[in-house]
Amino acid sequence: MNLVGQKLNSLSRLRKTILVLLNDLFLAFTCWLVFGPPMATIISSNTTVNLLSLIYSQIYSFIFPAALFVSYFYFFGYYRSLIRFFDSRDSIFLCVSGSLIFGFSWAAIYILQFDLIETSLLSVILLQGLLLSAVLYAFINISRDVAKYFIYPYQKNENALPVIIYGSGKSAKALLDAFQNDPLKNVIAIYDDSPTFKNLQINNVPIISKFKNLEKLKAKHNNLQVFLALPNIKTEKRRKIISDLETIKVAVRTVPTLTELISDQKKMTDIQELSIDDILPGARISNFTLSNVESKNFLISGAGGSIGSEITRQLLLSNPQQIILFELSEYNLFKIERECSSLIDSKKLQSKIVPILGDIRDKENLNFVFQKYKIDHVYHAAAYKHVPLVEDKNNLAKAAENNILGTYNLAQISLDHQVNSFVMISTDKAVRPSNVMGATKRFAEIVIQSINDKSTFTKFSMVRFGNVINSSGSVIPLFLDQISQGGPVTVTDKEVKRYFMTIPEASSLVLQAGEMAKGGEVFILDMGEQIKIYDLARKLIHLSGRNYVENHNDDGIQILEIGLRPGEKMFEELLISGTEIKTENEKIFMANETFIDYKKLKPVLEKIQTNIANYNNEEILNILTENVEGFDR
Repeated sequence: MNLVGQKLNSLSRLRKTILVLLNDLFLAFTCWLVFGPPMATIISSNTTVNLLSLIYSQIYSFIFPAALFVSYFYFFGYYRSLIRFFDSRDSIFLCVSGSLIFGFSWAAIYILQFDLIETSLLSVILLQGLLLSAVLYAFINISRDVAKYFIYPYQKNENALPVIIYGSGKSAKALLDAFQNDPLKNVIAIYDDSPTFKNLQINNVPIISKFKNLEKLKAKHNNLQVFLALPNIKTEKRRKIISDLETIKVAVRTVPTLTELISDQKKMTDIQELSIDDILPGARISNFTLSNVESKNFLISGAGGSIGSEITRQLLLSNPQQIILFELSEYNLFKIERECSSLIDSKKLQSKIVPILGDIRDKENLNFVFQKYKIDHVYHAAAYKHVPLVEDKNNLAKAAENNILGTYNLAQISLDHQVNSFVMISTDKAVRPSNVMGATKRFAEIVIQSINDKSTFTKFSMVRFGNVINSSGSVIPLFLDQISQGGPVTVTDKEVKRYFMTIPEASSLVLQAGEMAKGGEVFILDMGEQIKIYDLARKLIHLSGRNYVENHNDDGIQILEIGLRPGEKMFEELLISGTEIKTENEKIFMANETFIDYKKLKPVLEKIQTNIANYNNEEILNILTENVEGFDR
């Protein structure tokens, strides 16, 4: 078979085309012979005329229809199709129409032989023409499939990765089609716990519906991988599935989310690692829709960042008049603007998106934007937040300038233009900070509190929360990269704990907090329980299909402690005062935090500005130590 395939494949393009054309003519002749006049005449009468004589006398009723349908195929490019990628679904219209041309042109020629024809005979001839068309269509497609099988025989690598697709919808079928053309993947089963699919198959791949069958397959295939083809599933159910799969220590991959598919960021067959959103315990908050914002203009600073972009997505669902995307990074601005445009088109929204490359340290540019677009509400998410980078002496002054003076610029201009509300995104690291990043963010909070104290119109508030990490965050990619290289996985300390919340959850609560703000509040989000980074690492090891081991000599992945980084805490805090005030939303609390009076704050800001301009890190640290509670350089 391989020898035949190699010989056919070695032919020139012209010879292959001639061969395919001759094949179609032969198939058409066979159909005409068996289902057309010659055989029909012999079967239906006691004629003494032999078959060759019948063929000779009726050959014109084959030649003209055959010439028509072959010309039709050639003109519309049917013979330019590659056999390797032949799919009857892609060429169904062309093949059906060509076959019908052959069948009914024969019927027309046959009818023209008669001066007068009975109605019953006319029906038989038309039915015979339809039968000719159907049989020819089937023969042509079968011949392509046979040729594809001979020339490009399907070869599965003996070392192909055993794969189970979790789900049985359209996304699962798309994955199955992709994997069945991939010699490095061997789809051994499709899993769906719905009784509807019990004992059924898709493309000869069995559908299993019991979890114990998954366990058996894992025991049989040590390197088994499960691909989650569930882009529309709710977060809580997705986490439950992943948690169950963790118990059998099977490697898990996933397809893109519905948002990524809608915005054309990714395709269904773009396989990706699990994100931290997938493995956090519990799901808490659904998206929130603001009310009465159809005529309002919003500005989001840091709109291309993780929080800023998610606030933008959720805000779009409320259909505001305009959203000004204010972003320093050109690439991030391009990404979020493109995504917003796709969401607007898919949801048929009326909102207008205005992407602006800008820096919150540039007061003139900010003033121009606010004056031109008549901003009603501001969500301030722009900040330098990477602890070790901000801690570096080469970056300290610029970080302070961005986080403190940039926040002051944006808040002051919002006040000058009488913006209705201003919500600053803060961090748990601002509470008794042990690093420069946290200290600059706490000082930025103080700036907002002081400006609010003198505001008679604009409502200034802050929302403080802990880690929000998705697939592009720092922890998950680092762990997965270390696991893929065989370990070890490194953690700073086995006892280090962090609050975690998904970006959609945090962004939803930020919008809700902004709605209830009356001015001056420090809102705190309910982050749930703190999670050990060490436990997170173990979970990822299991979900990568590997074993966690204590000793590096054993077969598995080891977790090593490397010590805390400069400015890093063992535990995070959300309150300075130690008391929290409930709001009408059980997931949002308030804190009473002291701040500096604006008249006293102004000279401190001028002093900070002078030392930033001179890159005087020592004096910047002294100012932060004097004015930020709990910060000790």
